[in-house]
Amino acid sequence: MKKHSLFKVSLILLGLLVLTSWFIAGRQGETSYLAIGDIAINYVQAFYYFFDTLVFILVIGAFYGILNKTGAYKKLLDTIVTKVKGKSKEFVIGTIIIFALLASLTGMTMPLLIFVPFAISIILLLGYDKLVAISSTVIAILVGFIGGIFTTFRDPASSYGYTISTFEDLTGIEQYANLFPKILLLVLAVGFLIFFCLRYIKNVENKKVKYELNDNQDVMIAEVKGNYKEIKTWPMIVILSIVLVLLILGLIPWSNLFGIDVFENFHTWLTGLSIPEFKLFGLKFKEFPVFNNLIFANMYAFGNWGNLGNFMVPTIILIFFGLLIKFVYKIKFDDAIDGFIEGFKKMVPVALMIALAYTILICSYNNGFLETLITNASGTKMGLNIVISSLISMLGSLLYTDLYYVAAGIFTPIITAITDESILPVLALAFQSLYGLVSLIAPTSIMLIFALTYLDVPYTTWIKYIWRFVVGLFILIFVILLIVTLI
Repeated sequence: MKKHSLFKVSLILLGLLVLTSWFIAGRQGETSYLAIGDIAINYVQAFYYFFDTLVFILVIGAFYGILNKTGAYKKLLDTIVTKVKGKSKEFVIGTIIIFALLASLTGMTMPLLIFVPFAISIILLLGYDKLVAISSTVIAILVGFIGGIFTTFRDPASSYGYTISTFEDLTGIEQYANLFPKILLLVLAVGFLIFFCLRYIKNVENKKVKYELNDNQDVMIAEVKGNYKEIKTWPMIVILSIVLVLLILGLIPWSNLFGIDVFENFHTWLTGLSIPEFKLFGLKFKEFPVFNNLIFANMYAFGNWGNLGNFMVPTIILIFFGLLIKFVYKIKFDDAIDGFIEGFKKMVPVALMIALAYTILICSYNNGFLETLITNASGTKMGLNIVISSLISMLGSLLYTDLYYVAAGIFTPIITAITDESILPVLALAFQSLYGLVSLIAPTSIMLIFALTYLDVPYTTWIKYIWRFVVGLFILIFVILLIVTLI
């Protein structure tokens, strides 16, 4: 079961979906059988519906393939490892905190995957195994999401354009109604993750675990050719820093979330720059918008990059700075293309598995049986209380995987059916935290698929490793939700 276990579990989940479609009515109130041919069609459609996500994943690999051709990337990794060698555990702790805080304060999750291979490489070179590397990066990001202070997604009620929303917005409560519980959850969850990782590291050192995975050959780290000392790493540090700053500036919805309009005002001024209408040698020239015609006609202001697709701009940024690295480090054109292809190929299995997760989403969402469950539950004597709503949200998080579809297909129908408005604040907190919790173990979790497939970690091994943390985190979430309910 270990080999290709993630793929096998996903197929089992698809099989269960087929059986479910036989017994639970779909969105129209009638049984809608899920045929095998429809599943195949949905897999192909996944590449169309989620094209920007899949290309983004592939370009991450290509970007690191180009980095590997510089020699500076390996030198930068070695330099960092040498400096933190005596404080490797502190580095792991710092990595967890940084990724969790970035996710919580910016609302970004998948865009942070750009920096995950870099951090993973350092942790593996420090001598830790793949499980520690995943926990310190991807799991830290998801923990940051669980206690996310500024978590946003596309508004399900927005048919056109890109309007952001939060769980608080959908429930109609104040934006920062759950601020203190989120901060508390973030601090305790991050502390628990650090404790969990350090304890596992200690068990590895004492040889008390049977599933240690410390082979780092799966991560692309090319050997340096030529004079190692003459390679400069500061241009790469600057470029990676600029990428992070651009992502933060571009993807945080400054105007919608904080009422900050300075970026939109600057964008309006910049795109308004034009050469006025003039005549030359008897010829009449029309007004010429400089930025729109020469630089980028469809570029949105910082904070509105989602208008171009969730991952379209991050993909363009990676391609642009990948080319910049090629010229800065004077990489031969053929070597750059080879690196691009090598990194691209590394991410192909990841993209294929993510497409399978999206296939499960499409099959489930099109069938609509979860909405039937919500309708049936709301008609019972118990109604849609916190417990039943949370269970349905966890099932929806497993099947729908994408946050927008969870909000549109699960959260919105539940909010509509809720009659007791007093539970709305705790319901908003429960949905956000439970979605993140499910993402830690779900075979459909895009973040988890990226980590497990990229590092070739069996899904069964991951479950054996992480289940105690998930159970403990579930208890922590339950206690905080209980406190919020009683206050």
